[in-house]
Amino acid sequence: MKLGKHLIPKYYQIFENIYKEINDGQYQEGDKMLSENALCTKYNVSRGTIREAINMLIQQGLLVREQGKGTFVTFKKIEQDAQQLMGFSELMEKHNIVATAKILEITSKFPSKRIQNLLKLDDGEKITKIQRLRFGNNEPLIIERSYFVFRIFQFLLDYDLESESIFNLLHRKTYYRLGNAQQSIEAVIAAPAESELLKVEPGSPLLLMKRLIALKDDSLFQYSEDMYRSDRLQFTSRTLSYDETHNDFDRSMGLISNIFEKK
Repeated sequence: MKLGKHLIPKYYQIFENIYKEINDGQYQEGDKMLSENALCTKYNVSRGTIREAINMLIQQGLLVREQGKGTFVTFKKIEQDAQQLMGFSELMEKHNIVATAKILEITSKFPSKRIQNLLKLDDGEKITKIQRLRFGNNEPLIIERSYFVFRIFQFLLDYDLESESIFNLLHRKTYYRLGNAQQSIEAVIAAPAESELLKVEPGSPLLLMKRLIALKDDSLFQYSEDMYRSDRLQFTSRTLSYDETHNDFDRSMGLISNIFEKK
């Protein structure tokens, strides 16, 4: 296939062509992309040019590279409502996906000063740190790094946290009830250790969610920093209308108008 001779770089022309082919339905979800060698032959370019194009498609969320398997088309992501407090198990159940977990670390100890301040703990209070790798249909999707207030969480340490939902256990086995959460989401890249766990290339785009969860009585229960594969999951949210966010402004302008009308 011949590329144009204009000033647009060849890798970008290839990116646009494959992007169009995917959007036009020439590929189905899960289809394996041609190998780098095959793409080099198709476009008559070097492997470095192909890799640049493929990396752009991965960053756009249209392709996913699986170590040892190849590169696949993926545009149907698992959606999570960023405004709803939902555990991973519940999210997977909502999408008819089997959720499993592998515990990477579990320990109860005194927290660092940063975690102590975030959870507003008194001196001498312990936390339970749990790091889990979460799978959906046996595919690694999330690295969870969570810090729980020990005096609340200690009741759950006797349960199988690889097969049980922590939120569900809290609800079924204790009298504690979850309240509000503060969440932030930012883009990061996969470090070597994270890429190995999630089976993605080092430097792949990930989503980092930082979440602070309180109980109904406003006492803090959990702080977490979770790494999501951005090629498999996405967050959605509802945006308030302009009128809903500017009521105070509209009311003040109405009052000013009434004052001038009376004069």
